[in-house]
Amino acid sequence: MPPKEHPADIAERSIAQQRLRSAIDQLTGEQNVVITLKFLEGFSNAEVARAIGKSEGAVKSLQFRALAALRRIIGGEEL
Repeated sequence: MPPKEHPADIAERSIAQQRLRSAIDQLTGEQNVVITLKFLEGFSNAEVARAIGKSEGAVKSLQFRALAALRRIIGGEEL
């Protein structure tokens, strides 16, 4: 049987997930979709490109800008 997680660890993970979701919600619509499909749904770049009707290069560019924006958003928050 795996060891039980400490309630504080569960709470910290929940807070981190909420902060990440809030940060993702601040992205542009296309950036939000790319990050959600790529990292939360596990789509490949090709699958994301087909889903949003863009080239793989456009998806990579959107992902790059979205991750940079997330770093700025999350980095600007007090930890």
